[in-house]
Amino acid sequence: MTTAEVLPPYDVIVSPAKPVGPSVIIDQHLQPQTHSPVTVNNVSLVAAVLEGPPLPPTDLQAVRQPDGTVLIRWTPSSDHVDHYSLQYRTVGGWLPLADRIDADVTSHVWATASRGVDYHFRLLSVSRHPGDSLPSNVATLVIDGLEYDLSLH
Repeated sequence: MTTAEVLPPYDVIVSPAKPVGPSVIIDQHLQPQTHSPVTVNNVSLVAAVLEGPPLPPTDLQAVRQPDGTVLIRWTPSSDHVDHYSLQYRTVGGWLPLADRIDADVTSHVWATASRGVDYHFRLLSVSRHPGDSLPSNVATLVIDGLEYDLSLH
């Protein structure tokens, strides 16, 4: 494992007292979170810790309730989340189900799911900057809670 894999990304700004070359920008889309002095090879540097996208929620689950609704629940990310975006698909691409779920919410009830349809759900953590997380795990709600082989029907 190299040092770059262990340390967070930095935007290195050379101290005017001892210039050692031009500034190095690791990623222009990330914004500085904090500033702290750093000394490298006896040269004073200012390092800005860059904040990346939030982490996705974990343990996404989808359970059909006795009343026919679907309860979708998750463990929230401990990151800087502004809100969550819940998506679903049956076949093909992902579609929005609930686009702005408050960051302090850990479940969503969907009342219009059709019986006889397999659904797949995923959740993204969204932050104002720098953007969306990677998707959570995919939760699958199979037809009426039973898995079966479509080729037999």
